[in-house]
Amino acid sequence: MTFYKGSRIPEWENNLFVCALSGMHIDRLVIANNKVTGEERLLVSEAQRFRDITQGTDNALYAVTDQGKLYRIDRE
Repeated sequence: MTFYKGSRIPEWENNLFVCALSGMHIDRLVIANNKVTGEERLLVSEAQRFRDITQGTDNALYAVTDQGKLYRIDRE
């Protein structure tokens, strides 16, 4: 999991991104006042078991799957 600290996607700033192995998606959790106030499931249609996610130096998010696929998650 990782907190997004970049400025590339301002609406994601301070959101928590969590990989879901059995759920086969990435959860974007909106945090306000130390509580989860929203959720979005990303890459559900990919049907992959996401193992890890991190923020790159370009401020995009990168996720890797059990099958060795690498995803770049960005607005573009």
